[in-house]
Amino acid sequence: MEIEQIRKKLIELGNKERAEFGKKYLSSQYNLYGNRTPDVRSVSKEFKKLDFYSALNLADELWNSGNHEEMQIALHILAFNVKTNPIEVWKFITKRIEKANTWDLVDEMSTHVLAPILSENINFTTEIKKMSENKNPWIRRASIVSTLQMIKKNKIELTIRLAEKLIYDENSYVQKGAGWMLREVGKKNRLALRDFIMMHLDMKPVAFSYATEKMIELRKIRKDFLEKKKNGN
Repeated sequence: MEIEQIRKKLIELGNKERAEFGKKYLSSQYNLYGNRTPDVRSVSKEFKKLDFYSALNLADELWNSGNHEEMQIALHILAFNVKTNPIEVWKFITKRIEKANTWDLVDEMSTHVLAPILSENINFTTEIKKMSENKNPWIRRASIVSTLQMIKKNKIELTIRLAEKLIYDENSYVQKGAGWMLREVGKKNRLALRDFIMMHLDMKPVAFSYATEKMIELRKIRKDFLEKKKNGN
């Protein structure tokens, strides 16, 4: 069976010390083999040509395995199928999205599975907006990170709309995701990002730091703004 092949290879390529470090670093509730990212990708590619429904079945088994690297492979397998079966892949992963509870799983899912599908199917915009209001912070992060491919196509409206709320989120990972996507917006439309930041100088510090990584001149402006606000001016 494919999953037995996968586990055998991951175990062979694993490292106990790396697994222990990764579990702490990611604050993951899942077990780890301690595989390097290139090794995980290499194992995934061996299953790139599976027929679609076999791929879905394997991805489902891996996603529910309770192992971090196996879940990563599930996402790679889904990513292989986003062009040919986007709607089915979207429905598959969004029904199981709550299991993604570390930043690397969320970002892999968002950038390589959800983002390319969303950029070609604006009908999913409503679902993304609902995700941005979810009680689960990882799902909120996923909502805005999933707009990455739209940004690359210079379609920044959805990102801006989501960011208006998420830059004030109480969760730092959500703030980072929002700031990251705003930084990406700036690569396409520097003026639009500047205008947005000037309207939201009181955004959370983490979001601001990420968003202004390429616009550090705005940090002095924010500092002056917050000082005046503090002094009641």
